[in-house]
Parts: sequence; C-alpha cells; structure tokens
Amino acid sequence: MFKPDIPLLRSPLILENKIIPSDFGILCWNVHKENLKPEFDTMIKNWIRQFDMDILMFQEAVFPDNLFSVAGLPFAAAANIKLRGRQFGVLTAATADIHTKTDVMSLARETMLTTRKNILMTRYWLDNGDLLLVVNVHAVNFTSRAWYEWEFSRLLKTLQHHTGPMIVAGDFNCWNRSRLEIIMALCRKLGLRQARPDRPRLVKQFFGFELDRIYFRQMTLRHMDALENRIFSDHNPLLARFSCTSP
Repeated sequence: MFKPDIPLLRSPLILENKIIPSDFGILCWNVHKENLKPEFDTMIKNWIRQFDMDILMFQEAVFPDNLFSVAGLPFAAAANIKLRGRQFGVLTAATADIHTKTDVMSLARETMLTTRKNILMTRYWLDNGDLLLVVNVHAVNFTSRAWYEWEFSRLLKTLQHHTGPMIVAGDFNCWNRSRLEIIMALCRKLGLRQARPDRPRLVKQFFGFELDRIYFRQMTLRHMDALENRIFSDHNPLLARFSCTSP
C-alpha cells in the first residue's frame, strides 16, 4: 500500500563543488510535508545565508518526481510512501555534490496504514580529506519494542563499516525509556555523542522524551540550538555547527 516506485532518489542538479568545508553547519527538521510551499523555500534560503549551513536534513518531506533542487541545492531522498504522484520520506540536501547514497527501508510496518519508514545515508568529502557519513533518520513508529530494536540493529550493520566522521540525526520517535535505551545502545556501539541544544525546551517532546536528536562522532560540536518556528510544523528545527579537522 502506497509503495514508492523508486525509493531512493537523487536530484538532477549536480554541483561542481564536491567538498563540504571542515567547519560546517546543519539543519535537521521534521517539516510535516510543508516543504514545497514557496515561502518555505525562501525561508530556507535565508537560513542558509544567515546561519552558514551546508547540510539540510528533512524528515516527512515531500518530493515529486520532477523536483529539481531544494533551496537551490542538490539532494538525495529516500521515500517510504507514494501518493497522488508525490513521494514522502527523508531528504538530505547539501552545498556539495553527493559522493554516495543508500537507504534502509524498514521491514516493520506501522499500524493502521501499514506503511514502512526509510532511512537515508549520504556521504560527502570534507576539505580535510575525510569522508563524512550523514544518516537521516525518521524511525518507525507505532510498532512494538522488538520491531523498533530490530530496525536499529539492521541500521547498525550498515553503519559499522564506516570508519570516518558520522552524523546520525532526525526524528527518532523515541517517546519512552525503552526506545531511548535502544538508541543509546546504538550510539555506544558506534561511538556517537549527543549534541545537546542550548534551549532543550524547544525540542519536540512526547511523554517528556525528545523526539528530534543529533548524534555525532570524530568532530567537535561548536554550537547547537533549536529555533522557535511553528509556521510549517509542530516540530522546531535543530541547528548545529561542527568542526572536523584531521589530528
């Protein structure tokens, strides 16, 4: 039901620039299917300039087959649903062209609509020669703990082969202690640390647990915060800045 024709997409726009700066900013946001509005695109372009952002990570994004770019940037997207000619899922755009891309579609199906979720992994070269892995997560929801744990064990098998810097971010749907423990176990095995915002009260919560999170390794966190912006989504966007330099 609602199965996408081509789960893993890439925009037709290709940049000559192949490198992300070692000091870079990211935006992570569950956009609640509002990203195609013209005013949304204008706002993101302004944020790219204002906050000097290089990587955009959207969850619950919409991307029709003819979408050329996102805020003027090339993107990759991993769809979990197709409906009325539009695909829905996670989308990552950047100021440099993608080196590689892959996805992990969940085996678990969520209740009611029996839909799956998809996780997108993109790699980018940094100007210090490292290969950065960016993992855009919208975790499966409305399933048992066993299914939730199984899906992250599958993701671990994919990620554990990457030896360089890594960002794992998105909407983890970890709304109870049991789910959070599964995420924490994944982070321990991958050597990931959590980036904590200056204003945690602005991060989307359910039952007192933060849903939107950013984890990282082999880089220095310069700053992280949540922006108060409820125009397009009931989630607030997360902004983080990292420095990744060779030892």
